[in-house]
Amino acid sequence: MFCRKHIQVSGFHPLRQGDASDRGSECPSEWVLLQFSSHRHRGIVHLGDEVCFAREMRGERRKDRFAVLALEPNLDSSDMDPVIRRDVTLGEVTDACRWTIVHADGEISGKPVQCEMPLLLRGKYNDCLAVGRSLWGTTVSPVRRSGKSLVCKGRDARMPDLRFRIVRAGIPFSAEPVQPSVPSASPPPPLIGPEAEAELFGSKSLEEQEQLLLDDLLFCLQGFEGTFIRKSLNSAEPLFEVDVPPGADASTAQFVQQLLPLCNHHAFVQIFMSQHSSYEYGTVNHALCAALRDLLREFASKVAHWETSFRAGELSLAGLWYQSQASMDTFALLHRVTAHVSGQLGGAVLNGIEEVMTKTSLTAAQELCEHLLQQASRPYFDMVSMWVYEGQLQDPYCEFFVSESHRARDERTGGPAADFWQKHFTLDERAVPQFLASSRERILHAGKYLHIYFSAAPGRPLPEPAGGRAPFRYSRRRRDYAEAIDVAYRRAAAALLDLFMKPQPDGLDLLGRLKSLRHFFFLSKADWFGHFLDTAGELERPAEEIPLARLDSLLDLAVRASSMATDPYREDISCGLHSFRVEDACHRMVKGSAEDAEKEDASASGVSSTAPSGGVGSEGSGVRCLTLKYRTAWPLSILFSRTILLKYQVIFRHLLYCRYVERKLVEVWVDHQCTKELGLDSSFSPYYSLRQRMLHFCRDYIYYATVEVLEPKSHEFLTTLRQAETIDDVLHCHDRFLEACLREVVLTERDLYRHLSKVLQTCLTFAHNLRRFSHSIGVEPLEEPLDGKTPAERRLAKARHSTQRYLSLLSQRHYSKMMAKWKTIFESQLQAFLRQIQQESKARYEHFLSNLATRLDYNDYYSSVLTGQPDMPPS
Repeated sequence: MFCRKHIQVSGFHPLRQGDASDRGSECPSEWVLLQFSSHRHRGIVHLGDEVCFAREMRGERRKDRFAVLALEPNLDSSDMDPVIRRDVTLGEVTDACRWTIVHADGEISGKPVQCEMPLLLRGKYNDCLAVGRSLWGTTVSPVRRSGKSLVCKGRDARMPDLRFRIVRAGIPFSAEPVQPSVPSASPPPPLIGPEAEAELFGSKSLEEQEQLLLDDLLFCLQGFEGTFIRKSLNSAEPLFEVDVPPGADASTAQFVQQLLPLCNHHAFVQIFMSQHSSYEYGTVNHALCAALRDLLREFASKVAHWETSFRAGELSLAGLWYQSQASMDTFALLHRVTAHVSGQLGGAVLNGIEEVMTKTSLTAAQELCEHLLQQASRPYFDMVSMWVYEGQLQDPYCEFFVSESHRARDERTGGPAADFWQKHFTLDERAVPQFLASSRERILHAGKYLHIYFSAAPGRPLPEPAGGRAPFRYSRRRRDYAEAIDVAYRRAAAALLDLFMKPQPDGLDLLGRLKSLRHFFFLSKADWFGHFLDTAGELERPAEEIPLARLDSLLDLAVRASSMATDPYREDISCGLHSFRVEDACHRMVKGSAEDAEKEDASASGVSSTAPSGGVGSEGSGVRCLTLKYRTAWPLSILFSRTILLKYQVIFRHLLYCRYVERKLVEVWVDHQCTKELGLDSSFSPYYSLRQRMLHFCRDYIYYATVEVLEPKSHEFLTTLRQAETIDDVLHCHDRFLEACLREVVLTERDLYRHLSKVLQTCLTFAHNLRRFSHSIGVEPLEEPLDGKTPAERRLAKARHSTQRYLSLLSQRHYSKMMAKWKTIFESQLQAFLRQIQQESKARYEHFLSNLATRLDYNDYYSSVLTGQPDMPPS
């Protein structure tokens, strides 16, 4: 039908009466002139058109196979020779088969080609087709003298061998050479194209007109233009229009017009399928195009059946209208679907199809949309299956709503594990199909859990879910695959949680590591801590002068000599120095600036040169900057991220400072014990009392922080972990536990911590000055000689000397004023601290504030006696 429909022309040169190379049955002697860009007939042939010459091969089993005229290089020379390529499809036509029709006398392009026009056929390299040497030599009979070959060279239009003309097949033409045309008064030759048929259309009967238009319609239903039905050049979409010839029956043309929407929708679906089958549109579009291709194939079979009926004279326009009603509804829906999802990828395509389905009320349309969704969602569900069952993200076209960011790396590749857990796999809400919206979080976490599991335990088998892996398939009953996703999610969550919770060597022993952290950072087993402070005298020096290697050695010795020697994770503990203040770190935590806190933590290996330095207990001293570091390996570093460890370190630094202040006050108490035999109780009683109040305050606060906050919270946390179902639950409980600890030891309560810091600093300064005072008395030499005296006499002499020295200092007015000032400062700061606790407690009703106030002011001494006021109302 292809060749019968299109105009067939003969391309023989006027000097030739036949071509000896065309004698075979497979060699064409008459050619179909096709537009090169689309390989189909476009109507009138114009000057300047790019065409190809083709003809369908004869013989059986050669359907859709063609012979084409092409250019190929000559192996004996550098020229290009025209050849006939046999047994090819139109899809295999290349640029070597492209010919440009040019008027030999230079007339402008765009003019319709007429039968007697002298033409040049210009090839790919701008050389023109020409007649070559004789195929049979000179000693042949006149009958066979015309056999000549074709060559492709030269551009001189005056050469007769380059001038051709195009005529209709079967029309005899003169063997005389065609001379350059001269103006004449004769009428122009007839046109080649549908205009010639249109001139005769009005003279045909109504039945013949209907058959001609019906023939065109059958071509348009396959996506090709006909003689009277053309595609509009002013529309972005394929839009067929009827070019009604003069004399055509109006009712017949109107009937054809009603069938054109089917042609338009079919052509649009064809274009969508050809475009979106490209690799860059992704697997969902590929699957959708495969489903559309099956529907188009079924429709093509229906059109072939209609054409058979048409050729047999059994089909009319009315019959075609009646038989195409179902197809019109189908392709109208396919047009809406393809127009709605054009240019989309992945989940957006599935959402577009489902949106069209929800907007239609016809059962057949909904079933067709469901069929398209089932086919298009298959590769998407394959990605879901690989993700939730294997933890593998196979998404080469970026269609899946779970995406992997290679910028967020774990510690194995030089990045923080917390970033990997939170940012490596992310959820793109825009790419989530609506039928998976309710399960998107479980899908994300199921694959992430398995990814971590297999990276931590490569090669370890994972039990299959109960009942096997459920095949995912689209259904309007969301419950069908939602339940399977839930089963896969619980399997992945249980596998990873079991890996973390099991003791070694089968697991990572998370509970054991948390207990070890509590012993070291919360000082729950602090016998190692006292020994460490006894030997680490460097902590009283400026932090930048402290050698970390020596501190690590002293820490190791202290741990080995304590009850922590049997701890399996003691080798993961080491010393570090922070350059920032505890108050600043806690302030950033309250503001939620985790990134700033992590940046500060990055300086744990050393102290910045800008850190303030000073005497004992100053902000830049070793005792204020010392911290513990904890080393973890993947994937435990997910749970012990920098932010989490920073919270442990802040609590440890705070407890270290409190213990250090208590230790200094105890040293003062030891010095005061040595003065009892001097009989200075009446003179020293105010200082004894002040020292004891400070020591009582420090011990009460330490008892509150360790026994009433950290220990109970730790036990509650470990109990909660045994009830956790996922690692995310563990992370949430861990973070909530540390936040509660920080809040209840008032580290994140900025106003309360400021008051507490002032009281502790006052206690430390008081202890330091009294120690210096006692040391100065002890080193002063005796005035009387001790030679020849008994030990008892020497002791009495030293006692008298110390008594005189103490009395001399106590009699000085500035010393008495200094001691009174310490007492006033301490009592005022402590009262301000208690007052702030009461205000916060009344404003927020936090139970830990009441507990703290009760612990520090157990018998209401500070709230009543010191203020000289009645008892303060209970908070």
